[in-house]
Amino acid sequence: MLLRHTLLYLPAQVIGPLFQLLAMIVWTHVVNDHTLGVITLITASHELLQIGFLSWWSQYALRFLGRYQDAGEEQRFYATESFVILISVILQSLAIVGVVLLVIAPDASPLLLAASIGYVISRTLNLYIAERARARQQIGIYSIQQIVGPSAGLLLGLLLIHWFGPHPEWPLIGYFAMQLLAALIVLPFIGYSSRVWPIDRDIFRHALHYGVPIIIGGGLGWVGLNASRFILNDMRGVAAAGLFAVGYGLGQRAAAVAAMLVTAAAFPLAVKHMEQGGSKAAMSQLADNSALLFAILVPSIAGIYSLRAEIVHLMIAAPFQAATLAILPLSALAGAIRSLRAHFGDQVFLLHNRTRLIVVVASVDAIVTVILSIVFIQRWGLVGAAAATVASALAAATVSFAIGFTKFGLTLPVSHLLRSGIATALMMLVLHRLPEAANLSGLALHIAIGAGTYAAALVVFYARSLFHLWIVRAHQPLRS
Repeated sequence: MLLRHTLLYLPAQVIGPLFQLLAMIVWTHVVNDHTLGVITLITASHELLQIGFLSWWSQYALRFLGRYQDAGEEQRFYATESFVILISVILQSLAIVGVVLLVIAPDASPLLLAASIGYVISRTLNLYIAERARARQQIGIYSIQQIVGPSAGLLLGLLLIHWFGPHPEWPLIGYFAMQLLAALIVLPFIGYSSRVWPIDRDIFRHALHYGVPIIIGGGLGWVGLNASRFILNDMRGVAAAGLFAVGYGLGQRAAAVAAMLVTAAAFPLAVKHMEQGGSKAAMSQLADNSALLFAILVPSIAGIYSLRAEIVHLMIAAPFQAATLAILPLSALAGAIRSLRAHFGDQVFLLHNRTRLIVVVASVDAIVTVILSIVFIQRWGLVGAAAATVASALAAATVSFAIGFTKFGLTLPVSHLLRSGIATALMMLVLHRLPEAANLSGLALHIAIGAGTYAAALVVFYARSLFHLWIVRAHQPLRS
């Protein structure tokens, strides 16, 4: 079931994140480091606002909406949901104006402020609708939210830049228009309530009890992920933040793209096993999820490391190349560690309603990030900022896995991990022997060779299982 659901989610998990990754490359060719710094800081600020004002409800919906559906009580949920979303977008809009004027761009024009508000509102709706669609396994609706905004928004933003100039408001307006369109397209097909009052107090209290630790943990997690950007902005200026944003953003996005190939379908299945079979069944499902996550994530990050020089030289504009080449491997490693923690270790706490433990883990992440970023940036500049994120990600992941293994019976699928690791090592050995690609076609060929080597090794390692699966399928009666 995990593999089937993963394949159904695959277009959304590839296309949307791929365009987000592509955006980091494209912006280096059409805007300067100052404009790129403003764009990335505004989008990073929204991530924090989303965590603070709506993620608690999103996680509650993902975890418990199924209960209300099974009991035929969706309308109780929908009315409270409408109230929460309305208050959230109002507060986020006010907050982003303050952040832009006080931290990012004190001289921001009214158009930039309006574009920031529009981006925040539309992105909030996209993210929430996508999470709700995951809870109800509405894969088509989820796909629209994941694909339309990042892809069409990027294209419209580039068109607006071509018409009006390389200013930060135009990419934000492009994303705003397409994200809003994505939300409006699916509105007739999702359950919702036009009432925002009265709310269901029992649902609201339950959601707060479940979600407040998620707000705190998510906020601390945001600090771990983004504090280095803002500390760098304060210590070295917004242009330095723009230079850092390319390599850091590429590494983080690459890890996220790899992880999201399997994570959309994985957690809802673990929730289902928790509801139907209890903790032991859910932990078994999480172990299966982690095997697939490792099998996708580890070779992806290893491939980026092996091909880092040709990726940067062929795809990144010259002014950004030196910084990106130094930062990319560290950023990809940090992103991989964070993805493993978020989509494996921390999910134990969500399944067992022990969300306060997320605060413990995220506190480690945030504290280590802030302290090491200040020290490392002063000593090593941009590379120091990236190194601080690796150290903090590793520290937080160690705490998360230690709690999961000792308190909740979490296990690792060791045999699967060994096979994935050996296949990855063989892939890196092959890629190491290849000369640096001279053009994009050569890079694509190297990626194909690496992927082919990895896949061939896995086929050999899993030959017996694949043969058994083929025999079972061959003897199943055809469905009419």
